[in-house]
Amino acid sequence: MRKILIAISFFTRIPIKLKDVSSEEFYDAMILIPLVGVFIGLILFAASIVFSFIHFVQLQALLMVIAYIWLTGGLHLDGFADTTDALFSARDREKMMEIMKDSRLGAFGAIGLILIILTNWMSYTIILPEHSTAILIIPVFGRVAAIMSTCFSTYAPGGGGLGKRFVEMTRLHHFIIYLVLLLGYTTLILGLPGLLTAVICLLPAWLLMKNLQHKIGGMTGDTIGMTIELNQTFFMVVYSVILINFPIYFRLFQ
Repeated sequence: MRKILIAISFFTRIPIKLKDVSSEEFYDAMILIPLVGVFIGLILFAASIVFSFIHFVQLQALLMVIAYIWLTGGLHLDGFADTTDALFSARDREKMMEIMKDSRLGAFGAIGLILIILTNWMSYTIILPEHSTAILIIPVFGRVAAIMSTCFSTYAPGGGGLGKRFVEMTRLHHFIIYLVLLLGYTTLILGLPGLLTAVICLLPAWLLMKNLQHKIGGMTGDTIGMTIELNQTFFMVVYSVILINFPIYFRLFQ
């Protein structure tokens, strides 16, 4: 429980005061990031219940986007923006690594943030009215995808920091355990449509990881952030598409 609290205090803005946290405790806590996703999902689901009293779904969706950014402190969106700047710079690997380390936001990063926030907002407008329980799964899926990416990849040469330790400590058994728990949790909450969504979204998650390996030689802290944010969006979009196109399927199997 102490390590879970350490992970929540680092990956969210929730003010948890813990004394005498050792470096080993801190690094061990990072592997619990999918459980942080469960916590984030619960907070956001509670927020969606409060926002439902507004009776204007577009505003509800906007408030959900704002609530998520506030809760996470935009930590992973920052990595998403830095990685987007690097990947779309059309430079060599060394220059891309240099761009990711630059604290300034570039044009491609800004465009990427606008597009992903708009996509999330639109997906919320579809999910919120009758299927808000999906919010319990979305942040978990993104973080399990990050575990998959770090498990089957190496740290990109020239990097450093917390991301390096995260990649080095992730093992196959971590991914297998979290994947089984994710699929069970998703089926319990969303039924077969949710399970189908999770299975489908594993493919783009894998392709994203392979693309990052090809472009920069592995994972970094920034690409982990991109992996989390993009895979959450993948899940929201696929789930929304299934909701719109197969409503009868949902009524039968949810």
